[in-house]
Amino acid sequence: MTFSLTVDAMAFRAHQQHVVSEFSKVGAVVVPVIKGNGYGFGRKVLASEATRLGSTQIAVGNVWELDQALADFAGQVVVLEPFNSADLAAKAVWQRILLHNADRVIVTLSSTDLARAAEVNVRNAYLETATSLNRFGMPAHELIHAADAARHNIAIKGLTLHMPIAEPVITHVAEYSVGSHNARKFGDRLLEIFSWMTSYQEIASKYDLPLHVSLSHVTAKDVELLKSRCTEFGFKFLFDVRIGTNMWLGAPKALTAQGTILEIHELTDHQHVGYQQVDSDGHKRLVVVSGGTAHGVALAAPIPRTTIRKRGIALAEGFAQAVGKVKSPFSHSGKNLVFAEPPHMHVSLLWSDDSDLKVGDELDCNVRNTTTTFDVILGLD
Repeated sequence: MTFSLTVDAMAFRAHQQHVVSEFSKVGAVVVPVIKGNGYGFGRKVLASEATRLGSTQIAVGNVWELDQALADFAGQVVVLEPFNSADLAAKAVWQRILLHNADRVIVTLSSTDLARAAEVNVRNAYLETATSLNRFGMPAHELIHAADAARHNIAIKGLTLHMPIAEPVITHVAEYSVGSHNARKFGDRLLEIFSWMTSYQEIASKYDLPLHVSLSHVTAKDVELLKSRCTEFGFKFLFDVRIGTNMWLGAPKALTAQGTILEIHELTDHQHVGYQQVDSDGHKRLVVVSGGTAHGVALAAPIPRTTIRKRGIALAEGFAQAVGKVKSPFSHSGKNLVFAEPPHMHVSLLWSDDSDLKVGDELDCNVRNTTTTFDVILGLD
């Protein structure tokens, strides 16, 4: 009952090298992000790929992923979710891990609670500011408290910004002018980033903090424009860029998810099948294929219905579900097969009258890797 991901290792790794090279050309270091389900590969596999790339630093999602990262990767590990003393369970884990690994871990601080961070032995930290993402971060006026870090034996490593994927709407945080002749070229995203860098620059210069900024969701061209503006204004920042999705999933043709056909049942008219005893209603064959909800099959993140087209798709999907004709992500000869009923935990039941299909065949499956767990990864040695 195998649900597999086959990887064209040469194409997969060539894409990784391309990403690193593009940012290297503009003077930025890439920090591979290895979090959650490891983008479908598993975090251990990606830690090995980061080592192969020559990375000296990776980023993980939260403190609960830190033990494995420190075991699988020899370099430094940045934890993206900020330390929060109010999360008592996480605080205990921080204290345990940092007791022996404080030098290898860079903690994100999004508040001025330096004393509580010092209590769990935080020794290296980024300062996260409140970007238009509006998730974590301190306002600009609180950056001054970074001056207290030395008193708590915490080394500030720089500024970290987590940007939205969509172009941000300019708010009060982006007040710094880059000049009207370059405003359109610079754009709202870079205007906001440069505003935060300017605020940090003032504090860093006064208290001798590193002029380092760690960014997410930016392109190499974005970094090039930011560096050009830094040169114009006399700022001497170093840049790193945290990349997860584009690093690991940016070459989709190198990745093939497949389920194995385990059983094929020839049906009589109006035979009932599945947990819900669905009427076959003219279908002649029932295909049982590996891959179900435990793997992430047919699970999807909610998508904002912000356009007429997206709303239309939602209505069409709702109608298809109502009449029992929901297309599955499994396909054969370029056509998606229809679910007989919602997927089971480890298998899915599909209608197909194609006599070419036989037990043991593989069906391609279009899945969202960030919500998928595969039984086996093939092609990466």
